[in-house]
Amino acid sequence: MNDKDRDRSGDGAGPVAQKEIDNDTAGEVRPKRFAAFVFAFLLAAPFLSAARSAAGDVGRLRGLSLTVDAGIINAASAHANFYNGQPGNVNTLERILYSETYGNNIWNNLTNQNLIGSSVANYRQITVAEYGDMHYRIAFQLGLGFRYDFLGSDWGWLARFDYAKLHAQGAVLLNSGHGAAYLTNQNAYVNCFTSGVEERIYFDLGLLKKFRLNNGLEVELALGGNVNNTKVESSDIEIGGIIYSILDVWGGLSPSSYTGSYSYVNQGGIGYGVFVSVSVGFTLPIGTAMSVGYMLHYNKVNLQRYESFAFHHAVGINVALNNFRLFD
Repeated sequence: MNDKDRDRSGDGAGPVAQKEIDNDTAGEVRPKRFAAFVFAFLLAAPFLSAARSAAGDVGRLRGLSLTVDAGIINAASAHANFYNGQPGNVNTLERILYSETYGNNIWNNLTNQNLIGSSVANYRQITVAEYGDMHYRIAFQLGLGFRYDFLGSDWGWLARFDYAKLHAQGAVLLNSGHGAAYLTNQNAYVNCFTSGVEERIYFDLGLLKKFRLNNGLEVELALGGNVNNTKVESSDIEIGGIIYSILDVWGGLSPSSYTGSYSYVNQGGIGYGVFVSVSVGFTLPIGTAMSVGYMLHYNKVNLQRYESFAFHHAVGINVALNNFRLFD
């Protein structure tokens, strides 16, 4: 079945699409290809820099430069359980599962597919066996910023913005209610896939130090502070082939008792932390530097109940453009 556009008419909840659940990891293929490209750059960089060094063709960044970076980020799973629907979360499965508005639809669908047994007589008797832990898929990260390299020194400072759209995924298990003689490993539970989507922006400000090697390669270390902003876009669960939004558009009330109209949901917010990065690259005589590096963030992300500090990892390629007359 084809995915349908999210329906936010009415109160904005309930079935938002019908689709076959695909466990294929195609969404992660492109980030893995990018990681392979980064690895290839690391292998080629020593040969490129050695050839330039032998020819005396060594450049240096001076003053202000525009920086562009692209990479992949592995966000901390510690924050992903914001989307698993467990009690106490902002967005809960129980809010739709035990509401008359959507509960009967869920129960009828599961019963018609024989996913739950006759012992589950109505939607109020559907029980959750386990709220599984979620994790973020590896995602692309794109950035833009500035750096300033002090003249006659290998010190400088940097300021950059990075953007990533993160996808969390996991599963919740419902008890099927089938009798013991009927149970197999396949139908003891109803497997319900959970997902969440958020936009995250990082702003880094820090100092950098460059170390020049004899073969023309440059190793650069950076350290500084970070401010981040997270915006939740969706929080969904698949139950019996139908995807429901559990994003709270009811002001914390049950959908059955809520009488207001759909309002803008503002979940997420400002967090902070520190970062450290290390990169390897070279500078062309035209005033363009290219490097590949690893960045570690230790951040607090503003997702309610999951604001704890955690490590986030990223690798990518950075290009610094210094060949502008304005920056000389």
